Amino acid sequence: MNEYDFTYTNSCTCANDDDENYSEYYCSGFCWENTLDDFVDITLHLFENNETSWWEVNDLRLWNRDVSGYFEADCIEKLIRGMTVDSEWIMRGKVFEDRIEYSLSHHDAPMGSNTVLKPVSEEKREKLGLY
Repeated sequence: MNEYDFTYTNSCTCANDDDENYSEYYCSGFCWENTLDDFVDITLHLFENNETSWWEVNDLRLWNRDVSGYFEADCIEKLIRGMTVDSEWIMRGKVFEDRIEYSLSHHDAPMGSNTVLKPVSEEKREKLGLY
């Protein structure tokens, strides 16, 4: 079983694209492309073994509490968006055969969190009514 340690940040080239009707936080540039390429390499087995494209995240530290929930991600950018927040962050963790354990440090959680991400099975997706 392979395990991969990682540390990523989105602060290399990130911006908030403000316009009157729409605002989205995004990252781009060489640094960000390297992050995406590396994270694809170490999480490919999780995508290949995820029969639903749904993911469960547990204990993500936000402003005054830890939150848990589900999100759909069929590519690495959506996966990272579901694992993080819309601000600058540093994510440190380890990819295991069946999950990712990580700590996300950001302005509301400078000390990070103990967060777990894992794929959602078809059976669980149906039980939860996720479509």
